[in-house]
Amino acid sequence: MARLATPSPKRTHQGALLLQNGSMKTISSLALSAVSVFATAQSHPNNPVQVSGYLDVYYQHNFARTPHGETLNGRALDTRNDMLSLAFAELDFYMPVAPGRFGFTAMFYAGLGPDIIHLTEPAGKNKYKLIRQGYVTYQTSSKNPVTVDLGKFDTWVGFEPLDNRTQDQYSRSFNTTYAEPSYDTGLRVSSPLSEKLTGTVYLVQGWNEVKDSNKSKSWGVALNYAPNANTSVIVQNHSGTEGSNESNDQGYFGGFGFVAPGTSRVDLYNIVVNHQLGANTKLGFSADFGSSSKVPNNGKWNGEVLYIRQQLSQTQVGSLRFDRFEDKDGLRTGTPVKLYSITGAYDHIFSPNFTLRFEARHDLSDHAFFATHSGFEKHRTTLTLAVIAKF
Repeated sequence: MARLATPSPKRTHQGALLLQNGSMKTISSLALSAVSVFATAQSHPNNPVQVSGYLDVYYQHNFARTPHGETLNGRALDTRNDMLSLAFAELDFYMPVAPGRFGFTAMFYAGLGPDIIHLTEPAGKNKYKLIRQGYVTYQTSSKNPVTVDLGKFDTWVGFEPLDNRTQDQYSRSFNTTYAEPSYDTGLRVSSPLSEKLTGTVYLVQGWNEVKDSNKSKSWGVALNYAPNANTSVIVQNHSGTEGSNESNDQGYFGGFGFVAPGTSRVDLYNIVVNHQLGANTKLGFSADFGSSSKVPNNGKWNGEVLYIRQQLSQTQVGSLRFDRFEDKDGLRTGTPVKLYSITGAYDHIFSPNFTLRFEARHDLSDHAFFATHSGFEKHRTTLTLAVIAKF
């Protein structure tokens, strides 16, 4: 979903270049890594390894007169205009955990998406971009089992995932783009606290960091309350000292994406509500409240997103998303701004392994924010066609 501090248009363009001359090298590295993990997994015959993967390709047209191939500012992953673009090529390995046993998750990806997601990584944009997730899992055999994960994993904050196999719309909301991280590295410990409540605690490097950018760790707590089979409420935070005195190869100070040196206390609070309204209708809601306290990297941001998903038939799904994001001090977007969007998507599922997705989206701003060939505008409309093939 892609949870990152979207940089300025210039820096986004640098990070969003499609794999061209280096594409074969990147795919080859991905394949070699996957083969290595698979070979290791075969030494555990009692816990068979599950293998899956997917390809995610899209073509997007922006009606706001953006030049061919240029970057759409304000978008997390679908950033290219009038070009057939490979967002993700992913290969996943998963060994299920059992009580008293170890398991692991290893996900390797390539394409345009990983380049964007790892722009602010302190170790450098290309250092860990082939690894989406890589962690070892252990589960105790107690009555209320405790599950421990150690490694790199998708962030726990927010509603929208990075993975379009489980995403209702193709693009990501402004909240996902600007308000939330994309990934974390560290320790995750979860356990059921009652029949209806599950708790999870996190100790991690920081926003979008494999390499720690400072001596402090970030932490989080998530409480998932499910009063019945149709409803869940998740309350969570992501807190700690972010930033660095040394920039990465893209000019960012820490995985948070500060453009000025120094550290600051960053707190993000999020609530997610899911409700199954009948057999074919799903509702979702997410809200973020974030702040960074220390000058010059200080600021506050907030936003809400409403989701509606309707199963039209066994092979057809429709969805709507309404999105509002406010960057009060310009810390996340580069300028104080209020952003809104309405997004409609239609999925045609040709088979369990092949989905064709159409998306129409209209973005609005309280002042001229969306880049065009001649300047900036308050409105932008895009149409996207995407193919998601999985196995």
